[in-house]
Amino acid sequence: MLRNIWYANYVSINTGYVQSSMDVLNQLFSTFKVSANIFHNGQYCGNWAVDTSGTHYINFHVVSFGRCFVSVKGNKQEVILEQGDMVLFPKDVSHCMTNDPAFKQSKNAASSLDYSLGQQNEGTGLICGYFAHNHPLVTSLTDHLPDYVVIKYRKVDDKKLGFHLLLEALLEESLNPDKGSELILAKISEAMLAMIFREHLPSDTGVLAALIHPKLSNAIKRIHLNSQHKWTVEQLAELCFMSRAAFSDLFKSVMGQSPMEYVTQWRFSMAYRMLADEKVTTLSAAYSCGYDNESSFSKAFKRVMGVSPGALRAALPGSKQN
Repeated sequence: MLRNIWYANYVSINTGYVQSSMDVLNQLFSTFKVSANIFHNGQYCGNWAVDTSGTHYINFHVVSFGRCFVSVKGNKQEVILEQGDMVLFPKDVSHCMTNDPAFKQSKNAASSLDYSLGQQNEGTGLICGYFAHNHPLVTSLTDHLPDYVVIKYRKVDDKKLGFHLLLEALLEESLNPDKGSELILAKISEAMLAMIFREHLPSDTGVLAALIHPKLSNAIKRIHLNSQHKWTVEQLAELCFMSRAAFSDLFKSVMGQSPMEYVTQWRFSMAYRMLADEKVTTLSAAYSCGYDNESSFSKAFKRVMGVSPGALRAALPGSKQN
């Protein structure tokens, strides 16, 4: 009887833990407002080479049919991509995708064909896009990720069934484009990115690592779920059953910044979204961050986010500064 009660409590606690972690991850993605843009869905024939870096966003390519070779600046290893394979560039590094294994073709010189001419037997189909955002702190995620990530297509990987089904839908829509295809491809890509961040990008540092860290996860979750609270290092350390010094050292080693620096950064991330999306007044955003006056909030906001609340609000269509 006692064993059953213990087991039930164990399941309940761990289920709540996983759910809470996922809630924080959901909050993280909704805060950064990342959206996919598909700028190419077609096929290359003959000799060709492309480099789509320069957007300052997260770039990605999916091979819809055929094969190609990939090289990334600063990396000696070359990669072969085949149908269904995906490559993601979290840091927008310079790269080359080509049909030439010697990489001698001029980049972005060849033109692609759309599928109205039929699928070419010797061609390579590419879905190319990027994940746009207007939040300056997305780099807090991407800085801790590798220059590129390759996800190979596997039909029999049951553990990745959800991702596989999304990829199948992406390939189907790519090869048979119709009305609204660009929108559909973009929405599928956004769902794929969320799954990639959750499942395919393990990291030893950064907020994703902290979310699953056995000692830090509780502090990160509480910071995210209660950003208005006036946290202290002592309070956060107590949540993790650690001393102040040990907690601070561990937090900085994983996150790359002090606990209070991250608390401030997260608060202003939430304020940024309120100003940009909800179009609240600067004073309302200040109150949400625990400030009781607009002046001190504005100065701190600009220091952390790189833009003043007034400039951010002025850039919004039809908005008026308050």
